[in-house]
Amino acid sequence: MKEKLLSPEALATHNPLQSTAENAVRLMQAGQWEDALACLAAEEPQEKLMAWTLQQVLKRAGSQDTAVKHCTSDISQWLSAPDDALRFSIFQQAELLGFDTPPGALGLSLFWMQGSMTAAEFEAVYPEPHLSRLMLLCALKLLSVAIATDTPPHTGAQILLAEWLALRSVN
Repeated sequence: MKEKLLSPEALATHNPLQSTAENAVRLMQAGQWEDALACLAAEEPQEKLMAWTLQQVLKRAGSQDTAVKHCTSDISQWLSAPDDALRFSIFQQAELLGFDTPPGALGLSLFWMQGSMTAAEFEAVYPEPHLSRLMLLCALKLLSVAIATDTPPHTGAQILLAEWLALRSVN
């Protein structure tokens, strides 16, 4: 999976003997913030990272918007109890929010994570396996930019990575 998400430079320096956290920190220190986040998106348990990213979205400005609250609540519900009708509803909500927003990108990631992209009455069409994680990476990048506000995006990525690592050390 990492071959689809990490840059060729990051893949060349990726050390399989190191943990995901160690590789991500090394990439961040090298100024490769997008690859550091890609390392998480490629190697961490997807549903756990999605749930954590959802919590990060809820902590940020704009999360009190009614449409965002509804979509994020449904994503949380789906992560607890997957349901195909709810998955399609999340996709529609994400589309309205915009796939270029953190909650919209998360919604699309969830939609691609499991199940067909077509309604039950049509022949099933499944996304490429890496697309869900790729869209989760997009949500992380968008969130990094939002956190950074007027500073370079790597600042937001550093904050996210530090918070993810702090969570891992607690668990």
